[in-house]
Amino acid sequence: MTRILAVVAAILLCGGAFAQVVGLGTTQAGATNQLSTGIAKVVSDKGGLQMRTQPMAGAAQYAPLVNRGDIEFGISNVPELHYLVAGQVIVERANPDLRMVARLVPWYNGLVVKKDSPIKSLKDLKGQPVPAGFPGNPLGKVLISGYLANAGLGFEDTRQVLVPAFPRMFDAFKQQQTAVSIATIGMAQLREWESALGGVRFLAFDASPAAVAAVKRFVPHSYVAEVKPGPGNVGVDTPTNMLVYDYALWVNAKVADDVVAKVAQALHDNPGELKASSPLWAEFDIAQLGRDVGIQYHPGAVKVYQARGIWKR
Repeated sequence: MTRILAVVAAILLCGGAFAQVVGLGTTQAGATNQLSTGIAKVVSDKGGLQMRTQPMAGAAQYAPLVNRGDIEFGISNVPELHYLVAGQVIVERANPDLRMVARLVPWYNGLVVKKDSPIKSLKDLKGQPVPAGFPGNPLGKVLISGYLANAGLGFEDTRQVLVPAFPRMFDAFKQQQTAVSIATIGMAQLREWESALGGVRFLAFDASPAAVAAVKRFVPHSYVAEVKPGPGNVGVDTPTNMLVYDYALWVNAKVADDVVAKVAQALHDNPGELKASSPLWAEFDIAQLGRDVGIQYHPGAVKVYQARGIWKR
């Protein structure tokens, strides 16, 4: 009996050891990295795969690797994904082999300043030190261009502080080398800045049609919505208009259907675990996993969503 139990244990150990390993391209820090960590843990714990994050400066670096099949999965916001697929603005070459796996969460984002900053609106950024450049993560330049456009401004109206990517931008703001930083509701850096800087607050967007249209010229598939103060909404002390767009998990088109299905199923079947991993998952809704964002879905994900009655097309 002892020998039989030993053999069974060895088989189980080998089975776990040889679970297929897949990679997930993500950023080195910030909210995107937080989402990726939650996804990788749930897929590895519940999906029958071992998913390992592969942090880089930004999606412009890892999207070509996913497109070639060097990495299986990637994550980004939907506006960024459209640029990645089309080969526009943030990348020089198209990435036509990227396919949607899941719409994840709405992303409430904007610029934060110190709570006691004299800067009260986006218009007040004229002449102020603002992060610029972003050669390692071009999305940063795109987003800030959109934020400034909402106030009728451009980078040329500010004092540009060159940063390579988001981690340096976060540090520059913490060191008060810049007046603002890109931030997202729920990201860990907000609480760090609350402690280090004595509080932060988001700058409100102009919700007028013309001002929103100005943002969309840089950040497609986005909109402006009011966010109210509440648990987890660090930086929102009064009702504040913020920019919103969806976040997405995507995959190389040639990844096997059963592999993609395991990932989609793990996300669908374990919303509690995802929400427990970070406040960023607060509005995760399994009914929206297959939401149409204008990018083709991988058939492995479609099969899961059809079987669970949430594929509406």
